[in-house]
Amino acid sequence: MLSKKIGRRKFMKNISFALGGALASQFLENLPPIHAEKKPTLEYRTLGKTGLKVTTVSMGVMNCSDPAVLLRAFDLGINFYDTADCYMRGRNEEMVGQTFKGKRDKIFIQTKVHANDEKKMRASVERSLRRLQTDYIDVLVWHGHSTPEEVSDAALFEFMSKMKKEGKVRFTGFSTHSHMASLLKEAAKSNLHDVILVAYNFTHSKDLKESVALAAKSGIGIVAMKTQAGGYKKQKMGGLSPHQAALKYILMDQNVCCAVPGVTTIEQIEECAAVMGTSLSKNDIDGLKQYQSFLRGRICTLCGGCVGECPYGVSPGDLLRTVMYHDGYENDALFRDPSHTMTAQNIRHCSECSSCSIVCRRGLDIKAQIKLAQEVLGHLPAAGREFRIKI
Repeated sequence: MLSKKIGRRKFMKNISFALGGALASQFLENLPPIHAEKKPTLEYRTLGKTGLKVTTVSMGVMNCSDPAVLLRAFDLGINFYDTADCYMRGRNEEMVGQTFKGKRDKIFIQTKVHANDEKKMRASVERSLRRLQTDYIDVLVWHGHSTPEEVSDAALFEFMSKMKKEGKVRFTGFSTHSHMASLLKEAAKSNLHDVILVAYNFTHSKDLKESVALAAKSGIGIVAMKTQAGGYKKQKMGGLSPHQAALKYILMDQNVCCAVPGVTTIEQIEECAAVMGTSLSKNDIDGLKQYQSFLRGRICTLCGGCVGECPYGVSPGDLLRTVMYHDGYENDALFRDPSHTMTAQNIRHCSECSSCSIVCRRGLDIKAQIKLAQEVLGHLPAAGREFRIKI
């Protein structure tokens, strides 16, 4: 019997010699490839009351600029893609539209619009349709709600209803990175939204988990983002690679319909897709504990556990995301795109404050983090200008 360690070339040579001529050729033609591609076991969940069957591991396109990664995700069977009007100043939507040309009926696209007057919101939706090369958007969400009042804003909901009636949008909702628990509870009461895109990962509190369950019970489809809690590369963590475990943890929550990890390489999307149909192991839990130790005191993980309020109205989560994008994602361009605005005056007030009134329940030194964020930004903008931070 041939040794399992024998090389393919040597194996073929031995077989050819043993069988000879045409018989050997016929045998080799029928020989299965040694490295057959292994595809993930696809797992689907229904996106709330929309009825859409989405892959539990889907794709956040925000950081990706390589169409080959999108095509690989499609080949793996992933069918839900999250982008936005502002990502890469519109180029992200353009890439999604061009890459999936001819495949539109096989995927679902979620994109975003910023709350504004109806004329500007309508123009934004029309631009998104052109960039995406499509007649309709599967899910359109308002970008970055942070107050319960926004969740129940009648004028915003009226606009979304018009988009549905005109056939431009199938389903609507909002995204949130701060005060998530209270916003999810408000959405569950309002019955206005089909989908919520929420920052949700293994670092978050029991309160957020309960709010996710409440919103899901009301029929809202929950899409989890920021699932990797900073997205640190294993080289920075001494070889630790907890990202599959982080995805497994979120998908263990059956109230989550799908996760949209932000990937940038084929290797990353393959690693994420392989999570489907798997369970959280003891080794995974140990890895997450190590990851949590690594994150402690390093960055804001958007856990929603801030205590207190800034007297100048500055959201610490918005500002501290610059540290996450710089240190974790290693992509400074993310906080320079026109997604979320914060006035230079507010940032200056924040920097001049003698002590921060915000307390992190995980022990993060907020004042030190704000200083680091400002160092990342390089300099404060001139008075009256807006500094834009990607969310």
